Amino acid sequence: MQDKYNFFRQGGPRPTKEQMLHTKVFYRNAGVIYASFDEWKDIDRFYFIPLYPEMVYCIAGKAIEMAPDPVWLGSFIRCNMEYPELFQVTCPKCEKAIFPYRYVGSPLSGRVDLEYECKCGKKGYEMVTGWRLRATTLRDQLASDKLRHCKYELQHQKGGPATVQDLLKYIGLTDDEIVIPKEEHRIARIKLGKGRWVEFDSAGGYVVVDTKSKAPSQ
Repeated sequence: MQDKYNFFRQGGPRPTKEQMLHTKVFYRNAGVIYASFDEWKDIDRFYFIPLYPEMVYCIAGKAIEMAPDPVWLGSFIRCNMEYPELFQVTCPKCEKAIFPYRYVGSPLSGRVDLEYECKCGKKGYEMVTGWRLRATTLRDQLASDKLRHCKYELQHQKGGPATVQDLLKYIGLTDDEIVIPKEEHRIARIKLGKGRWVEFDSAGGYVVVDTKSKAPSQ
């Protein structure tokens, strides 16, 4: 239980640019994936597609995460469907439900800014509260799926997991119908005070910069 709710980011490799791009393919094609959930939710190779959503914050130079990478696609979708008040926002332009692809904010205050992009073209942020509730809800779902994932790994020790594109083709989309986002490279900075700030890379990395020492620290 202590490990499940340890929000300090653990060591390990950062998501690659390719892994981040695959995650964004999910967000850009989320509507059809959600609509067909009942068709593929019992197929482990799709349920356990790894996602790397941007859900990391920084407090006093320490990285805090809502859930450890990777987050399984099926687990994430269950949370979105069963707790829409936590994981969905309403587009202010077309009033359709949309799924944020990036979470920024302050765990200390509980505030969360959900960054989204709707099919109607609207982009923006939705400010909500309940950082810890979102984090524990998602972690509880991941924990409940862990035994199923262990069985899946034992039965499929050879070969990697499926991709979001594989799932979309299984659903019935052609290559021309799959929305592939353009590759972007963004750097976001959050001030920590006393000449320090943290830089978040859209490729999945982060670094704490100290202007006094002029050297980054992890």
